[in-house]
Amino acid sequence: MLCEVMQVSKSGYYAWLKRPESKRSKENKQLVERIKDLYEQSRQTYGSPRIYVELKSMAISCSENRIARLMRLNGIAVASAIR
Repeated sequence: MLCEVMQVSKSGYYAWLKRPESKRSKENKQLVERIKDLYEQSRQTYGSPRIYVELKSMAISCSENRIARLMRLNGIAVASAIR
């Protein structure tokens, strides 16, 4: 029933299930772990620009936009200042 609703063939769905994880997906998971580490080390004060600079200093190849997207998708945001 789900395949009908999504307009996907059953064979296509099962082929997708068996497909190995992509290289980019694996890299993103590793990158998110590094982002979380840096974010916690900064006491949740670093946003994507600062985390990008830190990753570049560690010779990790990425773009600031990619960092911002991964942070947004994983709910990592700068803790707002309490007033």
